[in-house]
Amino acid sequence: MNSEITEKKAVVLSGIRATGRLHLGNYLGAVRHFVEYQTGSNRCMYFVADWHSLTECPDPTKLRGNLIEMVTDYLAAGLDPEKSIIYAQSSVPEIAELSLCLSMLQPLGRLQGLTTVKDLVRKHGSATLGLVTYPVLMAADILGPKATVIPVGEDQTANVELARELARRFNNRYGETFPMPEAIKEKIKVPGLNGEKMGKSDAVNAVDIGAPIDDMRRRYLKDGITDPARKTRSDPGDPNKCLSVYPVHALVTPEAELSRVGRQCRGAEIGCVECKNLLVDNLAKLIEPFQAKRQELDSKRSEVVEILHEGGKQARRIISETVAEVREKMGIVIY
Repeated sequence: MNSEITEKKAVVLSGIRATGRLHLGNYLGAVRHFVEYQTGSNRCMYFVADWHSLTECPDPTKLRGNLIEMVTDYLAAGLDPEKSIIYAQSSVPEIAELSLCLSMLQPLGRLQGLTTVKDLVRKHGSATLGLVTYPVLMAADILGPKATVIPVGEDQTANVELARELARRFNNRYGETFPMPEAIKEKIKVPGLNGEKMGKSDAVNAVDIGAPIDDMRRRYLKDGITDPARKTRSDPGDPNKCLSVYPVHALVTPEAELSRVGRQCRGAEIGCVECKNLLVDNLAKLIEPFQAKRQELDSKRSEVVEILHEGGKQARRIISETVAEVREKMGIVIY
């Protein structure tokens, strides 16, 4: 984490959709870095994006359950309600109001041309208004608390750029209101078992961070993709062509061991099975403390709900001030 961020008293904000429990990609690519920002004078705000989740999870029972599961995972991963504001997106109705206000400044064509929107429409086969305006709602998530640092995956940087455009457009029209949010520069893409980006909507590709280590080992041994050109144990391999095993090694394996694994792969001194077993061993060292904390929290659901409730109140106080400012500048009066 950049030490300058803490010196500048950043407002750090990020969120994950409530479409299922955390997977390995969420943890390695996002949440463990959320924890790092809980230092110094940063104001950290981490939410569960339940409104955004409606594009993927229309089942109300699942959505409500997923939200609590996600917050429990956040806490098990190390987010501290004494250092971070943890809340549900829907606990702050002013976010939806801000999204509506920002939509008055957003050209439709720009939204329709966004790769993130095109991907959503392609995936769902049709374009609902919610899909097309997804980036505007995300801009409201960001601009509502006047966030300055946005830890997001590489696939969401275009949406952060749209939030910057909206901030600039609003500031130019109505006067200085929003700071410019910045996406963090270290963007980590965590591959799933098939080598594509790990996503919660693809259970075959994703690795549940709460799964038993033996299950993770079985799945990596069976489905983890190494260098396709390496046909036998005696063939030299290329770690750079390893689609789903070595890239995760690079995130969790100590540097000296990682260098050794790469060298032994190239020299055919280590087989793919041994390489996969080493990966899971290193994952276990990282994940087992999370799993132990998660099990402890399972018996404290009322505390989890209270944290969510208090976080929602804190987030609403902060974001309500911004929305009141926006109303006044746009000429909206509540009688």
